[in-house]
Amino acid sequence: MASHQVQRISISTGTIIRTIMCLVVIGVLWMIRDILLYLFVACLLAGVLYPLARWAKKYRVPPGLAVIVAYIVLFGLLGLALSLLIPGVLEEIRGLLSTHGGTREWVVDAVKSVQGMLEGFGLNRTLQSGAQGLTGQFQQIFGNVFGTITYIFGGIVGILIVLVLSFYLVVEDSAIKDLFRNIIPPEYQEFASQLVWQVIDKLGAWFRGQMVLALIIGIFYFIAFAIIGVPYALLLAILGGLLEFIPYIGPFVAAIPALLLTFPDSPLRALIVLIVMVLIQQLENNVIVPKIMQKAVGLNPIISIVAFLVGASLFGIVGAIFAIPIATALSVAFTEFLRFRRERKELAI
Repeated sequence: MASHQVQRISISTGTIIRTIMCLVVIGVLWMIRDILLYLFVACLLAGVLYPLARWAKKYRVPPGLAVIVAYIVLFGLLGLALSLLIPGVLEEIRGLLSTHGGTREWVVDAVKSVQGMLEGFGLNRTLQSGAQGLTGQFQQIFGNVFGTITYIFGGIVGILIVLVLSFYLVVEDSAIKDLFRNIIPPEYQEFASQLVWQVIDKLGAWFRGQMVLALIIGIFYFIAFAIIGVPYALLLAILGGLLEFIPYIGPFVAAIPALLLTFPDSPLRALIVLIVMVLIQQLENNVIVPKIMQKAVGLNPIISIVAFLVGASLFGIVGAIFAIPIATALSVAFTEFLRFRRERKELAI
């Protein structure tokens, strides 16, 4: 007779309680995700400014004063750049509206064209969902004037919140240690404090590098498009520069509108545009990125793409933009935690 073995799985009360607590924490984090986003962006900006604060302390300059001066300089440069770019951008937008019948329709059609091409390559449904999320975001932003004004006003309030948070993160860096003293066991306090600033420092290095990279690539695109005679060269160059914040996928997406705008008039010009953009990307990957992103944490390409797809699917444009830095922060935290555990085991032995 065949013997039957009955396996019993026993789950302790403590395991059930811990599982419930984890689910509760995840639910709370989901409810306050907007606040966490503000805090994360503030950490990004704090990472950009923290080297300046260290320099100020070295030369006995008040860090708060150094940060305020940095804010003034940054907003001055931003205002100067906008004053130089806005007239040309507005002129190209008017031309785009008159030629293509409306920004909303053209952008949505372009995104749908990209989605159709991706489906043709047999990519999975997650990528399709991300493209649909991006389409929905564009439709919401460009759908009506009132919605756009509300979006802009909310963005201004968010910027003010981020500026205040980043200021106190940089100036009152000891407050983080005080916070950990109240919520973390003593043996982990020093590690947690160092981990926070390691993550902020790496994020700052990543963000500084990406801003410089976006500026360089945007300038290259504008020069190349202007020489080739691509319509709306300034708009396309700005779009290409901004999409540099999305590695691997960003350059591909940037090429789509340039090809869509040139191919109907001249297939040969579209081919030249494609070749030039490929050459620029090769120059970026082999020369520019290794020089600029030396101090930044590099992510595995698969992890970067998956993070982008998940962020785009869950949160649309905002998720697509912040997916890579969030994945970078988690990568740094996980690596440092493993190193901390390994060192503790070695000391115990």
